Amino acid sequence: MPRLVFSDSDLGRVRFAVLPFQETLKAARGLGLPAPPPGLAAWRHAGRAALPAAARPVVALCSAHPRHLPDFLTPQPAAGPMTFEDELHAALDDPAAPVLQDTAAFAGVLDTVPPVVGTLLRQPTRARRALRDAFAAFHRAVLAADWPRLRAQLAADVAYRARLAARHGVEAMLATLCPPHVRWEHPYLEFAGPVAPDYALGGRGLVLAPSMFLTDGVHRQLNDRQQPMLFYPARTAGAFWRDSGGRDWPDGRLAGAVGERRAAVLRALARRSGRGTADLAAALGVTPATASAHVANLRRAGLVVTTRVARTARHELTPLGWDLLDLNAG
Repeated sequence: MPRLVFSDSDLGRVRFAVLPFQETLKAARGLGLPAPPPGLAAWRHAGRAALPAAARPVVALCSAHPRHLPDFLTPQPAAGPMTFEDELHAALDDPAAPVLQDTAAFAGVLDTVPPVVGTLLRQPTRARRALRDAFAAFHRAVLAADWPRLRAQLAADVAYRARLAARHGVEAMLATLCPPHVRWEHPYLEFAGPVAPDYALGGRGLVLAPSMFLTDGVHRQLNDRQQPMLFYPARTAGAFWRDSGGRDWPDGRLAGAVGERRAAVLRALARRSGRGTADLAAALGVTPATASAHVANLRRAGLVVTTRVARTARHELTPLGWDLLDLNAG
C-alpha cells in the first residue's frame, strides 16, 4: 500500500474541507466509469438520463482514468468554506496554473486519450473556457438539486472526525478514518492503491476531504505546489445511496430510537447548531409550538441543551446527542 509519512508538525496541520467542485469531479467519474462504483447504480441511471450534451466532455475527462485527473483541476482549497463557483474559478480561471504540463502528465497514464484531453493539449486556454461551461452545465443538471442533502452528509462526516480528534487525538482519528481503505501506524498513513514510494508530507500537513461519490477507495492529490490532499468515502455514503439515493432519506435506526420527528430535530441541529425555535420549525415544516415540544422532550432526555440569547432560544446537541447520532449513522 502507498504510504504518507507524517512528522509531528504534519499531525498539527491536518485539516478537513468540504469541496463541492471536487464532488462534481467524483460524480462525473461515477457516471462515466465502465462499471458504477458500489452503491451508485441507481443514481447513475438517473444521472445519465439527466445529463445534457454540453456536459459530456466533463464525464469523458473525469472517467478517463479510475484514479487520476489533471492536477490543475484540484487546486489548493481555501481555509474557509468554498462554493462550487469559488472552486470552479480557482481551477479553471487561474492564468498561472500549469494546465499544459498537468494535462500532458495525465495523458501519459491513459491507455486512450479522449478528445477533451487532446483539446486541452492543443488549445489549453480555449479548452479551459469550454470546460468551465461544461462543468457548470453538469452541476446544474446532475447535482444542484441534491447538493443540500449531500453537503449535510459531508458536513456531518467532518463534524464526527473533528469530535473524534478532539476527544482522542488526531492519531486516533486517522486510525479510524476509512477502514479497510486507510490504515494508520505512526508515522505512516497507508491507503489502498498501486505500489508507490513513500511520500513525506514535509511539514505541510494534509487536507482530508470526504466524498459521497468515492465509494470504492481513496484518491490522493500529491504535488510540490500545494498542501497534500486525500479524498476518502464519507462514513454515511453507503446508507445514503442505499436508501433511495438520499431522496426522502429515512432516519432508520435513529427514528426507531426516538421517533421520526425527534430524529429529524436531532439531524437538523447536527446540520446547523444553535438554531432558534422558529428556524427549526421552518426546517422541519412544523409549527413553532410543535418544534418546541419536540425540543423539550429531547432536552429532558439529555440530548439537547437550550440557551437564551436576548429573547431567542438557541438549541444545540449535547455530547450525548452527538453520541446517539454517531451510534445510529448508517
